[in-house]
Amino acid sequence: MLSLVLLSCLLVAGNAFARSTDRDQPLEVYGSGLDGPISQNGDTLLTDVVITQGSLRIEARRATVSRDDGEVTRVVLEGAPASLQQENDDGVLMKAQAGRIHYDTTSETVVLSGAVRIDQGRDTFRGERVRYDTRNGRITGDGGDGGRIHLTIQPKSRAAAD
Repeated sequence: MLSLVLLSCLLVAGNAFARSTDRDQPLEVYGSGLDGPISQNGDTLLTDVVITQGSLRIEARRATVSRDDGEVTRVVLEGAPASLQQENDDGVLMKAQAGRIHYDTTSETVVLSGAVRIDQGRDTFRGERVRYDTRNGRITGDGGDGGRIHLTIQPKSRAAAD
């Protein structure tokens, strides 16, 4: 049960950001506690969680995994901040952190909220809320309550451009 539950946490990173061989690696889960029903329904709470699989690393103060008829329907990671990082197939590291990372398996969307910071390679995004639709690779973001987003996109190095 636990490995099925935690495998869905891996989807948080999204396929576009993931190293294709990571899913073939052992899934390692560390935590200070686990509390949840033995049945196929309900919420399972994990505390002080560290999850690794290949290049993927997720850290959260708490992870809540919701199941309905044995299927994972939602994963919520919370922390100060919750974070994840993963390399893509080109070796570019993506790091993300937010107060809350919410993955809905039904809509296949990931929502990061609360002081969101995403670094991928040399590029950065800062904002209050980001929504990533893993089905079509579409990302939306906002600064929240009149705030603004901040993107930094670095130019290609001259050697790479030639």
